[in-house]
Amino acid sequence: MGILSLSPLLGKEKELTEEQISKKKDVLSKMIRYGTSQERKQALGELVRFPKENASELYVLVGEQLKTEKDMGMKIVLLKTVGDLGLKENHETIITLFEDTNEDVNKQAVTSAKKMKLGEATSPLLEKVKKEDFTKNSNSLALYISALGELPDGKSAAPFLETKFREKFNNADIRGQIALYFGTVLYKEAEQALLEVAFDDIQPTTLRCYSMNTLGKLKSDQAKPKLYELLDSLKKTSGKLDAKKAQSLKIYAIGALVTMGDKEVFQELNEFARDDDSMVRLRAIEFMGSLKDPKALELLEYKRDRDPSPKVQKAAKKAIDQINGKDTASEDEKSPEEKTEEEPK
Repeated sequence: MGILSLSPLLGKEKELTEEQISKKKDVLSKMIRYGTSQERKQALGELVRFPKENASELYVLVGEQLKTEKDMGMKIVLLKTVGDLGLKENHETIITLFEDTNEDVNKQAVTSAKKMKLGEATSPLLEKVKKEDFTKNSNSLALYISALGELPDGKSAAPFLETKFREKFNNADIRGQIALYFGTVLYKEAEQALLEVAFDDIQPTTLRCYSMNTLGKLKSDQAKPKLYELLDSLKKTSGKLDAKKAQSLKIYAIGALVTMGDKEVFQELNEFARDDDSMVRLRAIEFMGSLKDPKALELLEYKRDRDPSPKVQKAAKKAIDQINGKDTASEDEKSPEEKTEEEPK
């Protein structure tokens, strides 16, 4: 297999001649067909960077291999490659692999369908979800629910998932994932169920936080006064609640108000930017940056220069840049709204 080494042909394809591209295409084809698992994985990695206009035959080959592949690890890599390249013509094979005997293959098939937003996958995935046990925490089920939120017509799953959300005996983490799903598809009909959970002190913190997050996205008028009441209550019980629980509730309540575009939230942000908890300060300052209100500049400049936490100082500098129209956020960085969908600690 040494003669099929890619090393002389590695590099940016735009720097290769037509002859070199043709040679590389031949090498990739042979490696994908005949190579060891390691060589095939290397070739598939290179294929993602190979010029699309020269790759149609290789794409067909990948689809053929996906249909017949027996090795679990290679199935997963082939599925990922198909998703990365957006080869939607393989939708039937991908959907078939929703029911593969290996759970990791199932998950990658769903992940690839989600990435490509395969409309054909919505109904089969919903049927798969209906067979799952919602009383148990499952990374797979959480992924499937998240994928339904991203797929075309994924909102069709909402009535079924609302029923599962309302069933209090179901797993709290799975119910939390459903709450986030409602926010993704903007399912207004779940507002009452979300309100009941978000402001119920006996519900798990993560579930409450995710419900608040979605109420923010739904611009819930009913939630707004309750969010302010919660923040006021947290101030009064400062030091009595578990610190991490209080931190999460503060951050998510403020985040929901920011997402709603509520004008009065600035005063709350101003107060929480002075909180003893550095993570609360950090998130409040990030939200100030996203609001782009010049009234925050004086406080932010102080935080940039004097806050005890280097992370808060850095966030304050970035928020100042955002307000001044110098947004330096990279594409890889999450917005505060996206960060509120991370699991509360």
